[in-house]
This record gives sequence, structure tokens and C-alpha cells, in this order.
Amino acid sequence: MRRLSSCFLVIILLVFCRANHPQVEKITENGVEIILNHLEPYRVPGEPSAVVLEKEFVIDAESPDLFKAGLTDIFRFGVGTDGSIYVAQRPRKDVPVVFKFDKTGHLQNSFGRVGQGPGEIERCAYFGVIGRDEVYVLDAQGKRITTFASSGELVKEAHLPTSLIGAIPLENGNFLAPRSDVSPNEGQEEIAFDLLDRQFVLVKVIHSFKFPVQHMGVAKINAYLTNPTGSYELDRIYVGLPGRDYEVLVFDLKGNLLRKIRKDYAPVMVTAAFRNEALARLPPGSTVAGRLEFPNYKPSFQYMFADEKGRLFVATSEIDAASGQNICDVFDASGVFICRAVVGYYDLLRMYWEGVTLDVVARNGRFFVLHEKENGYKEIVVSKAIWR
Repeated sequence: MRRLSSCFLVIILLVFCRANHPQVEKITENGVEIILNHLEPYRVPGEPSAVVLEKEFVIDAESPDLFKAGLTDIFRFGVGTDGSIYVAQRPRKDVPVVFKFDKTGHLQNSFGRVGQGPGEIERCAYFGVIGRDEVYVLDAQGKRITTFASSGELVKEAHLPTSLIGAIPLENGNFLAPRSDVSPNEGQEEIAFDLLDRQFVLVKVIHSFKFPVQHMGVAKINAYLTNPTGSYELDRIYVGLPGRDYEVLVFDLKGNLLRKIRKDYAPVMVTAAFRNEALARLPPGSTVAGRLEFPNYKPSFQYMFADEKGRLFVATSEIDAASGQNICDVFDASGVFICRAVVGYYDLLRMYWEGVTLDVVARNGRFFVLHEKENGYKEIVVSKAIWR
């Protein structure tokens, strides 16, 4: 009788666990695995179901000491494997462009002067850290990628072909480059992500998105311009098209499509208060303010980034009322929705119409969040991530 009771208890436990750990839904289309995620996260054995951030320190561009050192703004930033933080500001005469901080937030050195010579920068369009903690600057004005060692010494410069609008170095030495083509006769615009080799020769078109041409000269302009977003971390590239659908495509560095991540979501309505607040932020006398037309709902997501463990964070259009930060959907390395996290201040409208990009980096168990304070100064908030 005791053995029968034990077997019955085991059956009950198995049923209970199966109910609380539902099987992840997957389908295959054209040989590609598609992970189907719903509004509620899956409970995956061995995976965390929540993350809590504990603030450690802040790098504040308003600091008098940083002002004396020449840093007055934070345009872009990156994080090295040892936790060092590299900050880039928009080039200004007679001050460095790049500033290096140690893992505790103390300024160590600065490098990258303004100019057209070797190791000099005219316009910082993009910035990051790759490989052996090499810092690269995409100079849109000089049409080149300048790479520095972590010490600030010039490593190399690569001049972009005139046909490229930009390129981002990948860990394997190749480049990820966006491309835009317009077919006026068809009324179609195509934005593609190309994989290029070290000589900027096309290796593969990773993916392309097509949509109706967006004219700036028309009477009304969609405030949320149709614009694909992309991200990469170590050995993965992520691309998606924020809009009415929620789908992220995951590629390896050779451009092979590994999987698609799909998720159900609850659309976030564009309220009158939100619309008025967004218009009020535009510069006085803006020529587009009266022409912006807001859709009924915000895009399905705003931005995405990944950590070194392959977890993907997708910043949705939902905002946490208490902190003002984006609510992110968190997926494990296999594309399964495991939890949600409040992290980051990304805003597509600000990026499109104000040129403000507030990125997030997740690295070595920490979150590095770029934030703009009420007075306009920016800061990087560094927090320890506690997964539960």
C-alpha cells in the first residue's frame, strides 16, 4: 500500500511539474526553427524567472571632474571584457573623443582627437568595443573605421567605399552594413543588412525588409518611421522590424539564419498626452512638428540587446510607471521567453526626430544603462544583475 501511495505521489508531482513547465511551442518553416512565445513567460527548468538590479555607481557627465577632463556629453559607450567602460562624445575641438573608465567608474585616460589625420575623428556616428578589447569609431564624415587598443594607441584604420553609409566590425573580422534602396516606380523602399568581408566585399545579404516609400516632402509623416533595428553580441546577430508584428531573426556571424523568435504582445495605445509630450520635445520652429501623424498604437518593440550568455532583451513599448524605463522581454539563448525586466530608456521617437539614442549594455553580470537626466545631462547607471 505504501509503494502504491508513493507511485501515486510521483504521478501527481509529474503532472504538477508539467503544468507549471509547459512544453515550449516550436514550428518549422522552410527548414528554420521558429520559437512561439506568448504573453506569459515559459517556466524553464534551470533558467531564471526574474532579474533584480542593484545600483553600484554612476558615471555622470555633469561631474565637475569630468568637465575638467573634457567630457561634457555621453553620445555612445561600450564595455570591455574586464569591465572597463569606454565613453564617446561628439567631437569637439581640442578635447578627446573617447574616455576610458575602469570597472569601478574611475577615469583612467582619454584619446582620439578631432581632425582628419591618423587616429583623429571628424564625426562619431557609431562606437563600440570588440575582440581583444579594441575600441572602434565609425567616422561618418571621414568615411572610415578607426580602431584603438584599450590603451588608446591607434591599431588600424579602414576606409569605407563611397557606396557604404556605414559598417560595424564583427568579432570574426567581417562587417555588418545597412543598405537602403528606393524604387520610386514601385513605391517601395528596401532596407537590408549586408555581411561584408574585410575588404568590404559582399559576402551575403543577411536579410532585407521592404515597405512603402516614406517621403519627407508629403503633408503627413508617420511619426514612427518604418525602420529595421539590429544588434549583435559576440557570435550572434539579431535583426527585426518594429511594427505590427513581433519577430526577431537570429543569425550567426556567417549570416546563417539560426532561428526566428516570435511573441504575442499587447499593443500599447498612443494617447493624446503621449503625443503632446513628444511634440513638445521637438526643437522650436521644427518643420515637421505639424506634419507628424501618430498611429493608434506604438511599435511592437523599440530596441534589443544581448548579453554574453546569449540572453536577448527586447525593449517593448511598455513603460514602467515607477521608473520611466522600458519593460523588456527576456529570452534565453534558445529564444524562449523566460521573464520580463525593467531596464533602459530607449525611445524610437527620440532617435528618429531628436537624434538621442539611450543604449543599454549587458556584460559580465552587469547592466550599463545610458540615461538622460531632467537637466539634459547624461549618465551611465551601472547595476549588478541578480538572477532568480
